[in-house]
Amino acid sequence: MTVRKFFTPKDFDDIVDVYFLWKKLNNLIKKFYTRGINLPEYITEGCVCYVNGYELTASEQGSEDAFDLKTNHKIQVKGTSNFNDDLSSFGPKSEFNELHFARLNIEEDKIYLYKIDIENLYNVKVNSNQTFKEQQKQGRRPRFSLLKTFIIPNNIREYCIVDLKNKEVKKYDN
Repeated sequence: MTVRKFFTPKDFDDIVDVYFLWKKLNNLIKKFYTRGINLPEYITEGCVCYVNGYELTASEQGSEDAFDLKTNHKIQVKGTSNFNDDLSSFGPKSEFNELHFARLNIEEDKIYLYKIDIENLYNVKVNSNQTFKEQQKQGRRPRFSLLKTFIIPNNIREYCIVDLKNKEVKKYDN
């Protein structure tokens, strides 16, 4: 079964509500335990879809998170709730045309959105011996930092900041 959804302004309001519920629960858990809970994909994928007019896809067939009907591109979305660090994991059969990264600044309640050029993605060294593609061929999940591998060294600027507190979206031309 495939679920497809476009995000409306009402859906964006729901994303914001879910974010603040997540933030409250995450902070409460951190009082009693060393780790919080992962930022829900509904928030990161929902923001990327809402901002770009993509269709959210949930399917047993494909590995993409969203689809761009204008370009017929499969979209992969990765995210982090730790503004200064990340560890992104990709499935062994992940196939996509575009990679977007959602980087939460929890103190500001803002999500910074980045588009990462995937031209060299499959040749990225994910450890001292293997590339992304080599690990996929072995049926493994390549894991590495998108911040340290692409965003910081290539000085990639965000294309959008989603201000959850003020329910504002600010797009930039990069």
